Amino acid sequence: MFGNRSMAPTPALSPGDELELLLQDVNATSASARNAWVLLIALEAYFLIALAGITHRDLLLGTPVAQPILQVAVPLRSFVLFGPLVLIVLTAGVLLQHLILARKLKALDAGLARQEALPLTHPARLRVHSHYISQLEAGPETNAVVRAGFRAIDWLFLRLIPIGLLLAFQITYLPVHDVEITWWHRIYVLAGLLIVAGTSHFLAGLEKVYPGHETLASDTVLRRFAAGLAGALVLAFSVAVATVPGEWIDRALGSVSSVATPVPVQALGNVVRDLPPGARGRQAFLPTALLFEGQVDDWTRRPTSFFSRNLIVMDEDLVSDAQGSADTTSLSLRGRDLNHATFDRSDLRRADLTDTSLKGASLIETNLEGAKLVRVRLQGADLSLARLPGVEVEAVLLDGARLCEGDTPFDLSMSADVQRIACHGRSR
Repeated sequence: MFGNRSMAPTPALSPGDELELLLQDVNATSASARNAWVLLIALEAYFLIALAGITHRDLLLGTPVAQPILQVAVPLRSFVLFGPLVLIVLTAGVLLQHLILARKLKALDAGLARQEALPLTHPARLRVHSHYISQLEAGPETNAVVRAGFRAIDWLFLRLIPIGLLLAFQITYLPVHDVEITWWHRIYVLAGLLIVAGTSHFLAGLEKVYPGHETLASDTVLRRFAAGLAGALVLAFSVAVATVPGEWIDRALGSVSSVATPVPVQALGNVVRDLPPGARGRQAFLPTALLFEGQVDDWTRRPTSFFSRNLIVMDEDLVSDAQGSADTTSLSLRGRDLNHATFDRSDLRRADLTDTSLKGASLIETNLEGAKLVRVRLQGADLSLARLPGVEVEAVLLDGARLCEGDTPFDLSMSADVQRIACHGRSR
């Protein structure tokens, strides 16, 4: 009967045929992994260029970030919030593809090694795909310099640059003083470190299953220690050093006298302007002060530190002459945290600063004509020679602020919280 017809047995493949099929599968997987790797490099390059192009003016105004392929502009806050997530997902996907490829490559390498009289001399190794991980794991013999280059490529594009970009997102957006976004950036950094650590652990496990020559999977105690120490330092930098002024971590570390120092820190040999009242007496974690709290050089308009966690928007025309009429709002900065920002000689005419915090900010010669100062916190701010005609003032806190005698057009006596002190005009 038809149902009882016996099936012909499948002939067993010879070891050579099995290796040939495995080689074909490896090459196909390697080609797919290489394409994903190239896409990741393109994304890394785009993020690097986009972050380098974001200025403090863009951070203040929330300038959207243009997307080169989609031809659309993404809101700045959305870009810095979801950009790292896209990077993490793509990096994890590429690493997963490389893990699958590495396992197949180790099996292929072990099979070829059993047929070799001398290590790494099987002719089939010459037909292994050209992707760097394929060449390193199962390719023919290469010199130490080429192997070191393969390992450097692997660590650079799949580990170091992704983690560095995650930190770059955090550092770039730090002057906005958005604690919520900063904590998301810290979570992203932690997720990136865990993905890298998990990948290294899996590769080390492959080395035990398929022992052989030194490859990406090779693991030593020294390498594990160095990688673990580097990861701990990166996480510590993200959480404890790259902090928003006034957040609880910044306050806690700044209150410990053994690790705190006054800010801002002045670099030796730089000519900088005088400190505003709000900058005096502030304390911060020593690495934070050295890396993020340098004084602002009045000529270069840059801090004397490597980075800045406060906005520096000097000599900028933030309001166009054709932007609205004299009785309309030109720029809305409602509810923003602009503490310790520097706006010297910038144009903020008719800006809406309702509920804005400008503690310790520098507003020297800033044009604030017609600005709305409602419930603004200006404690310790420097308003020397600021242009203030037509300013709408209500419940402004000016304790410890520096004000020029005779140059302030509004009635300071309208606020009981105002402490009026003399100021001295200064030149650039």
